[in-house]
Amino acid sequence: MVEKIKERLGRWKVRFISMVGRICLIKSVLSAIPLFYMSLFKIPTVVMKKIVKIQRNFLWGWRLGGRKIAWASWEKVCEPRGNGGLGVINIKFFNIALLGKWIWRLGFSKGDLWKEVVESKYGGWRKLKGPSSKTMGSFWWRELKAIWSMEE
Repeated sequence: MVEKIKERLGRWKVRFISMVGRICLIKSVLSAIPLFYMSLFKIPTVVMKKIVKIQRNFLWGWRLGGRKIAWASWEKVCEPRGNGGLGVINIKFFNIALLGKWIWRLGFSKGDLWKEVVESKYGGWRKLKGPSSKTMGSFWWRELKAIWSMEE
């Protein structure tokens, strides 16, 4: 009984929302739900793939029993609208950008209490370049070090 209800609801969602409406919902809801977590921590790959899968399934209207055709690659969907894409946020790059904002704040904030605490504990943003240690620093600090040393 529950399966039939889910299947019917799935058909209704896809049937009555246009493609533009689905893109709007993906941008405003499905990309914003993990925003707080992504602004503090690097999102695990498994979670990122699951979020992208939900976004793709919703965009192309896949149902529980069947599949629809994906008319464009997900990379093309994530490109900016000016470049011919649909402007959906790429979760991986957005997460890296949000963590990079903390590095920027460490370098340019003046007189903030959180910055003074981080500088007294870890030595500030200049220590991000130093050698990594699994035991040194919090999980957050180690992720910032990993973002700083990325070569992509």
